[in-house]
Amino acid sequence: MNNCTPPSDLESHFDKSVLMIQNGKEIEYGIIDGNNIIIFIKAGMEGSCYGYKNKYLKIGRLLNEKHGCSIISSSNPLGYQTDFAAEMNFIKDYAMKHNLEDYKVYYLGHSNGAALGIINAWHFPEINRLVCINAPLMLNPHLLIQGIKKFNGEKMSLIYGSKDPSFDMVKLYSELESENIEFVRVKNADHNFTGNLDFFIELPGLLLFGDELKCKNVKVHH
Repeated sequence: MNNCTPPSDLESHFDKSVLMIQNGKEIEYGIIDGNNIIIFIKAGMEGSCYGYKNKYLKIGRLLNEKHGCSIISSSNPLGYQTDFAAEMNFIKDYAMKHNLEDYKVYYLGHSNGAALGIINAWHFPEINRLVCINAPLMLNPHLLIQGIKKFNGEKMSLIYGSKDPSFDMVKLYSELESENIEFVRVKNADHNFTGNLDFFIELPGLLLFGDELKCKNVKVHH
């Protein structure tokens, strides 16, 4: 049982929603306006911009309330071949429209969304930090390794639950750890953080801003 206290927000919708057609698929973006730190959330395969039990909305509300960040959360429909450049252009257009000069992108992805960030972030210098949760390490390992090696931003945090299918492969990637690449291990967490959803919601704040965790029953190891 998870005894953590969930975020206080009770809202069920993003402030704005935008639909775009990319590669023949409808992509929904959920938006919360804020400052020039833009948290870009990419769902896992088949995920909505809201996520299971509104987890991405709750992450967005929490970071917006605590740090004033702008939030852009992107869906990931089945069969969609992600156009990462189009996603970054959407963010660029948003920043221009809202006069967010010298904006930085903090990328948050889960599963397939995490893998997309690892593989593509090095092409986009505006992506300053990444939190990539349970990216499948058995798929496209050469592209993942390339993405980790070539990332030149401030920090890439790669999070793996001890019950995730890729957890045992983390040690094979450990030689890639450096000043800006860290692997974070979470005890007793599965791929979807089943039973630990409140911790999942708090985790980006810890890794991106050093926020204190309210959830005390989950162990994190760097």
